Amino acid sequence: MRTALFAFVLVVALAFPVFVGAGTPPADLILLHGRIHTQDSNRSVVQAMALRGNTIIAVGSDQVVSALKGPKTKTVDLASRTVLPGIIDAHTHPAGSATSLDLCSLEDRIIAPDEVKAKLIECHHEHPVEDTRWFEVVSVNPNHLSLTLADLDAITRKPMILYGADGHTVWLNTAALQAAHITAATKDPANGRIERDAAGNPTGTLRDGAADIASVVPQPSIEYEAAELRKAFDAMHAVGITSVQDASVGDHEMQVYKRLYDSRRLSMRVRGSYLLEDLHTSADVLIKQAVDFRKKWAVNPEFLRADAVKLFADGVIEYPTQTAALLAPYLDANGHPTDNRGPTYFTQDNLDRIVTEADAAGLTVHIHAIGDRAIRASLDAFAAARRQNGRLDNRDQIAHVELIDPADIPRFKELEVIANLQLLWARRAIYVSIGTLPYLGPERSRYIYAARSLRDAGAMIVGGSDWSVSTFSPFEAMEHAVTRTQGRGQEPLFPEEGIRLQDIVDAYTIHAAYALKQEETTGSLEPGKRGDFIVLDRDIFTIDPFALHETKVLSTYLDGRVVYTAVAK
Repeated sequence: MRTALFAFVLVVALAFPVFVGAGTPPADLILLHGRIHTQDSNRSVVQAMALRGNTIIAVGSDQVVSALKGPKTKTVDLASRTVLPGIIDAHTHPAGSATSLDLCSLEDRIIAPDEVKAKLIECHHEHPVEDTRWFEVVSVNPNHLSLTLADLDAITRKPMILYGADGHTVWLNTAALQAAHITAATKDPANGRIERDAAGNPTGTLRDGAADIASVVPQPSIEYEAAELRKAFDAMHAVGITSVQDASVGDHEMQVYKRLYDSRRLSMRVRGSYLLEDLHTSADVLIKQAVDFRKKWAVNPEFLRADAVKLFADGVIEYPTQTAALLAPYLDANGHPTDNRGPTYFTQDNLDRIVTEADAAGLTVHIHAIGDRAIRASLDAFAAARRQNGRLDNRDQIAHVELIDPADIPRFKELEVIANLQLLWARRAIYVSIGTLPYLGPERSRYIYAARSLRDAGAMIVGGSDWSVSTFSPFEAMEHAVTRTQGRGQEPLFPEEGIRLQDIVDAYTIHAAYALKQEETTGSLEPGKRGDFIVLDRDIFTIDPFALHETKVLSTYLDGRVVYTAVAK
């Protein structure tokens, strides 16, 4: 009903002049002479927009909107610049990633082990740590990287942890293994693996759930983390992001967000997805925890809430980790089948129960699924929920969807499951060309990041970055989604899976708002919605798509106020 009302008001605003009478307060802010892509149901483009407080009150022609000007109205001349709704990053990890901005980083570069060791030694000298702290290094590219425990111990005697850029691998030296009480007797967790030598002793490399050892690293204060998170949000505003779905939260992450909220420093709309860590635990227990978590962190329905749950159905597909769950085995370096299909982190019947009970409780289910077997199992669980509960409009999502069996593509629409894609990765980067394609073979590889196939089959696609696994720049992701290349002149990754620019803009605006259950207030620029929008330095709909990554945000508005303005050069 409210959406229909918005549409009616918009039509009236476009068709008729608006007069400010004694009972009609004027606008606080008017933007004129622009190309405002409203992202409404018709994808209308208008000249002008007016706001009162945090709310859009009219969009339309300069003449129509100018009628709302009063003596105290602020007017912005857009000078033909392009305006979009604020970008919504539907899969990211700000609370867990913000403090990494100040840590030693190997910048996800693929370098030989000897160079890695040299960089780490150099970094250790440049980033001295207190006696009570560990030496932490982020963005270590795990592709074909093999580090022995002796290699790691040669860097420092202090506890050291290296975080893989894939988000699923860590390396610990001996001091860190001892601090974490990891020995030959330590069992692999249900959803992870501790790499071991022939005698069964840990080699220092931990995969997937075993990497949760990072929780034993001494943590900085909540206030320090909140300050770093505010810096991260400032950087996100600079590329146009106004809303995020944090794809994996617990109490600690929500406390950091709440610290910003309580001190009036939360300049982002945040929806948290509560991590269900052990998928072998009873569904009743897990969903009760999730419902309690939702109630505890229902801080503000427009700015801070946690009404989704996150599950990991598998790990990552790249060699040497290969913890994504596949229907057919991985190939070896010579193209021959191995006996490895990836691990299974759950039983299907319990996954069905978890998803069904979460759905019945009104929670959005957000599943990490990279491999085709994990995607199929996730869809099967959603099918079980639909059979039990009917269709409850919980906006369930599968994130990443890297390798999909074509038989499962139409099931996204059939089951009303949203494809939450990170299309920055849809290119022939080293992770794909060296770490993935040779181990799958050409027939399966055809359906890597199959965005066009999903779209053509009627699936809703939303966009996310998975930061800090990769950059949160939406315009870089838009370029790769359209061109499927690393840049002009580069070989594309299955170009037939490229989508239109309008598709990926939808994915980061109105579709992402729908996925976050906030389409009534954000995602498009229509009367009655909040003033979340960005002003760009170019019209992205008319430029060469290979130049999309060069797009600059001139201003970002959140809730009707400026949260970022570019410094003039």
